[in-house]
Amino acid sequence: MDPFEQKSLEFLVELTRIIRNMQMYNDAHPIVRAGVQQSHRMLNEILRQQPSLSFGKGEGVLLVQNKQITEKNPAADRFVQMLAERNVSGVVIKQGVPLSELEAFIKLMSTKPDQVVVDGQIKKELLRPFNKIAVNEIKYLMVGEEEDLESLTEARKFFNAIFTEEFKGLKGPDALKKIGLVLQKIMPKLAEMNFENGQEELWEFFEKSVASFGGGGIRDTRQGLLTTVKTMAPDVQKVLFGQVIRSPQQLEAVLKKFSDERKATILMEEASGGAELDKALEALLKSRGEIVQLAEALMKKFGGDEKGGGDFDRIFQLIQKTEVGDVQIKERGLIMVAEPKEEYLTQYRELCKRLNFVVEAVASGRELLAKVRTMQKKPDLIIMEVKLAELTALEILAAFDMERIRVPIILCTDILSVKNSFEVQMYPKLKFLPKPFNVGDLIAAIDELCPKVEEQEEKKKAPTPEAAMSEEMKAELNKAREIQRNLMPRQFPQTPGYELHAFYKPYDEIGGDYYDVIALGPDHVGMLIADVSGHGISGAMVMVMVRSAIRTWAHTTTSPKDLLSKVNPIIARDILPGLFVTMYYMVLDMPNKTLTASCAGHNPAVFWKYKDKACAFTKKGGMPLGILAGPAFEATLREEVIKLEQGDRVILYTDGMVETMNPEGEEFTEERFCVEVNKIAMQRSDVCVKHLVQAVTTYQATAPQHDDLTLVTIRCLKS
Repeated sequence: MDPFEQKSLEFLVELTRIIRNMQMYNDAHPIVRAGVQQSHRMLNEILRQQPSLSFGKGEGVLLVQNKQITEKNPAADRFVQMLAERNVSGVVIKQGVPLSELEAFIKLMSTKPDQVVVDGQIKKELLRPFNKIAVNEIKYLMVGEEEDLESLTEARKFFNAIFTEEFKGLKGPDALKKIGLVLQKIMPKLAEMNFENGQEELWEFFEKSVASFGGGGIRDTRQGLLTTVKTMAPDVQKVLFGQVIRSPQQLEAVLKKFSDERKATILMEEASGGAELDKALEALLKSRGEIVQLAEALMKKFGGDEKGGGDFDRIFQLIQKTEVGDVQIKERGLIMVAEPKEEYLTQYRELCKRLNFVVEAVASGRELLAKVRTMQKKPDLIIMEVKLAELTALEILAAFDMERIRVPIILCTDILSVKNSFEVQMYPKLKFLPKPFNVGDLIAAIDELCPKVEEQEEKKKAPTPEAAMSEEMKAELNKAREIQRNLMPRQFPQTPGYELHAFYKPYDEIGGDYYDVIALGPDHVGMLIADVSGHGISGAMVMVMVRSAIRTWAHTTTSPKDLLSKVNPIIARDILPGLFVTMYYMVLDMPNKTLTASCAGHNPAVFWKYKDKACAFTKKGGMPLGILAGPAFEATLREEVIKLEQGDRVILYTDGMVETMNPEGEEFTEERFCVEVNKIAMQRSDVCVKHLVQAVTTYQATAPQHDDLTLVTIRCLKS
């Protein structure tokens, strides 16, 4: 940021502070008077360097002198919000601006938005005091979140100039009516200029013009489109839409053609107004597969906004509900927890609730025993520490045995010696876990002792294959297939000196695995593999959310641990009850030949060293995503650096590869997997993947497939 931009930003930060003070007090208050004078001095100092200062909002970003302010600044974000609330897109302040005029602008910005804007326009009487300050005389129409006016293509610069010239002073319906006339006027000139990507730029100009003058939610956008199209010549419509709009249905198709970013903004407008979001979602989507791109746009625009978190949550929950249906998820039962340490008690509570259990905590061993004795319906599971007040766990086990109480128990403690005690060994349904426990082991123990109930009422299964399914079932199946197709990468980024390949085969029509490869700049590539604890449409929708979160934040860091820490709160906040996600994520530093990796409850990767001609597993660890948020999750993460040499290979896989069973019910195992890797690791990556998949399916023989099969591998070719 150059010195002028820095001073301008400091001025706007000060201006924001004064506006807030004026909202709290009044224009005569000493603090406000002193602030106005201070900001006027700062402004005059800036204007001594330049004849004028211009600022405004682009697509949700602050622009100063046509340049985007990329530095994260809460005050700048707040100022952009103030501008948006008062329908101010741009402001120019010229040299010689008097103190009274700056004070009038501060009053304008501190007045409640509904008292400033009427029918989409600022009240004319509020603009009369201005001479050296021009409000809304500049437009930043074509500026996106990652660019400034100077970086625009020639076509976009042309359209931006046209917008500024043609729509000066126009607002609302008057401006909307003129859009078609402007397009008709400039089309011959466009043909002469022959801009690269001219058609795309023309559509963007149309979309942003409609959004600027008739934006908001679905209703306002529809009305804006209708007003514009009514005054648009047929030849202009054909160029823009490929047809002449003659019916409301055709107008709906125009709405569905809007960009993902615009659709995301419309949805958030609908959410903030408490509208029926399912209807809005239906109106915006051409196909269910578009949910993936829309979710990414939502995550990018609003996912990290704590203030808008409520509306953001509503939309994400709706997206999941739209695909999964209004499922009544049954509670899995009651878990009683006896744990003296608050840290562990919190983890148990949150994890068990995430797995859809009711949780009841007890303060002592005596209270636990007394409650269980008197309960007509016993708890489905007890999780307890050995060292409990008044009665120890071993005493409770002895009492249960004498009284023939048969409640499944998970004994979780750091006193490892009790594992071999008579009470523990003789209790019929007990799992022993050492502290600090591995979350994956705890979940597995819970699932073993409390088998999952169906999450919804059993549906009648079609007696014949898909051809005999009901039309509704076919439609639901196709929705999920379309969503999942859009999740997987269509092509990999360029990785000179390295060789990548992947394979994915779902267990049933819709699987719960996901993999991705993401370019993180010229030198780094992110690779991940993930497994959601569910299949079908619900699993596909969770993966939409996971992919959106990952792709939104991946470019902000080359630290896998940091990325997992950033995306987990979003996933934990919005994931469906009873679901979680395991993930292994690594970042390739191509020039330095290193892989930095972090594991969130997933299978460790296989690292095959060319020099040793042998396999090794990377470090295990980490808690699955979506169970706990904050320090409890982050404390489980580790980061590992793998140094690559020529010929070395790393393989990411999901548990379906090693847990596939043969007809006798025996698993393929990690040991067999490594044997096969040793046989083929020196070959090309596509050959390697094909061999490993064939080895697993050959072992499976006639046994049914019970899980997804997913592999991602990378081999270093650089010496």
